[in-house]
Amino acid sequence: MSEKIIRAFDLLKELKDYSVYEYFRINTEDLGDYFAFQHKGTDHKKSETVNDIEALACFFRNDLGLKANDVFSIFLPTSAESILTFFALNKLGVIVNFIHPLLPPDNVREIMEFTKSKGIVALDRLAKGLVPFIAEKELPCILCSTDTYAVSDKFSVKPLKETTDLFVSAEISYEAYNGIIERYSGQTTESFKNNSKGIAVYMNGGGTTGKSRTIKLSNEALNNVVCKCCQINRPPEEIGVDTEIASMPYFHAFGLCASGLIGMMKGMKMAFLPQFEADAVLKIMKKEKVTEFNAVPNGYKKLFEHPDFDGPHLKNIKALFCGADDIRPDFLEKFRNVLKKNGSDATICQGYGLTECGAICCVNPVWANKDGSIGTPLPGNVFEIWDENDNELPIGEIGEIVMRGNTMMEGYLTEDGPVDSGIYVAEDGTRWVKTGDLAYRDEDNYYYFVGRKKRVIIISGFNVYPGDIERLMTELPFIKECCAVQGVVDGKPIVRLYTVLGESGNEEEYKQQIINLCSQRLSKYSVPRDIRFIDALPRTRVQKVDFMSLTEELPK
Repeated sequence: MSEKIIRAFDLLKELKDYSVYEYFRINTEDLGDYFAFQHKGTDHKKSETVNDIEALACFFRNDLGLKANDVFSIFLPTSAESILTFFALNKLGVIVNFIHPLLPPDNVREIMEFTKSKGIVALDRLAKGLVPFIAEKELPCILCSTDTYAVSDKFSVKPLKETTDLFVSAEISYEAYNGIIERYSGQTTESFKNNSKGIAVYMNGGGTTGKSRTIKLSNEALNNVVCKCCQINRPPEEIGVDTEIASMPYFHAFGLCASGLIGMMKGMKMAFLPQFEADAVLKIMKKEKVTEFNAVPNGYKKLFEHPDFDGPHLKNIKALFCGADDIRPDFLEKFRNVLKKNGSDATICQGYGLTECGAICCVNPVWANKDGSIGTPLPGNVFEIWDENDNELPIGEIGEIVMRGNTMMEGYLTEDGPVDSGIYVAEDGTRWVKTGDLAYRDEDNYYYFVGRKKRVIIISGFNVYPGDIERLMTELPFIKECCAVQGVVDGKPIVRLYTVLGESGNEEEYKQQIINLCSQRLSKYSVPRDIRFIDALPRTRVQKVDFMSLTEELPK
C-alpha cells in the first residue's frame, strides 16, 4: 500500500513495567467515558467497568486477604464478569487460574488442588456440582448470574435459588458477584506495582507433547501479545461504538487475548457471548456496529450457513481472524464474496499460535492477507523451521516450527520446581519453544501450516501429511469436511479418511473419486486405503477437530 497504514498499535502507550490491568487503564485513560461493553442489549460505560473492577479488588484484598502470587480460580464462560474479575485479581498481583466452565467437578477439584487455588468465582448454574469440594476445603466462592449486566438495576439480580439452597444446606457461605460490587462501589485499593514479570494466568492446556499441562503466562507476555496483534490490525473508527463480538473462551489464551484484552485495550465496545452461536452473533450484528470478531473455522461455517447471514449488517466488518484449524480455500472465497456484496472488503485472516507462546504467534495482517497461509510472525517474534537435528531449514522445506520472543510462557507449573519447563535452551543460550507443529515458509516470510508432528503417518519410511490429503479434498464438491488419520491393518499403518458429505449420493462412486484424485496428485503412500463416511467429525472443547479420537495406535 502506498498510503500510510494506520495500525491499532498507534493507539497504544509504550510498554513498560505494567500489569495487564495497569496497561488497560493507561491505554484507555484519554479515550473518555465510552461504552466499554454491552450485554443482552444493555450498554455499560467504561467508568462503570472500572468501578466494578476496583470494587472487586477491594473485596479480594479486604475480605479474602489475597496478595501477590496467590492463586484464585475463574470458572465462568466468556462474559463481562469473567474479564472484570480477571482485571481485579490482576491488579493485586494474584494469579488467575482459568478453568473450562464445563469440566466435571472431579476435574475442577484436581486443577484447583494442583494450582493451590484459594477460592473460586463460578456461574451459579454451574456451581452446583462443586458444593462437596467447596464445603470440604471451606473455600471462598463467588456466584455470578448471567443476568447481572442484562438489566438496568444489576443489584436486584439474585443468584440461582437452586444453587444457593444447596450452599445453605451444606452450610457454605458464598458471596454474590453484584453484592460485592454494591458493597464496595466507589472504593479503590492500591495496585501491586512493577509486576510485568509476574505470572498473570495459569492456562490449563494440552502442552506441546499432548499431555495436559498448566502453562504460566506473565503480564509481560500478555501485554506483548496485545501490542503485537495491534500492529497487524486497524484501530476502531469510533471509540465505544465499533463493536467486537467476544465469544472465544477465556480458559484458552487465544480467547482471553483475541476476544478480550485486545479489544478492551483499544477502546472497542465488547459484546460478550458465552459461546459462538450464529443466531446470537447475527442479532448483535444487526443492532451494533460490529467491525471485528474471532472464531474457529466451524464457527464461520455455522455463520455462513445461517439463512440470515447475507445482509447489510455485514457492511461494517473490517477484520475477521481465524485460528485453531485450517479452513478451505473455496469457503474463504465464498465468505469473502458475501462480505463484498454487502460493502465490506474484509476477509478471514488465518493465524497460528499455541498457549506456550501467548496463543497468537503468527497471523495475516488485515491489509496483506495470503489465503492458505497462517501469515507472518508477529513483530518481534522469531520463527524458524528446524529439522530433527535442530538445524534451520531453507525456504520451502517442511520442518518443525520453533519460536522465541517476549510472548513466551515462563514454563509449565510443576509440583517440584522447574522440571521439564517446556523451554529448549540452544547452545548459544537462546530460549525456544518447540511447537510440535510442521510448516514451511515462502520467500515473503509467510508460513504454511502442514500439521502436527505427531499426526505424521510413516508408511514404509515415507512421511504422509494428513493436511495434504485434507486440502486436496476441498476440490471435491460433495465433501463438506474430512479428517485423515492413521489406521492400522494387519499391524501396519495405513491412511484412513473420515468424511462428512455435503450432499447425498452413491458412496462407492464418491470413494472412487477420492482415490482417483489422491492417486493423481499425491504419492501412493498418501492414498487412503480406508474411507469412512460419518455424520460429523468429533471436536475438542475449543472446537478443533479431535483427530486423536479417530487415530489408531500401532501395536507395540
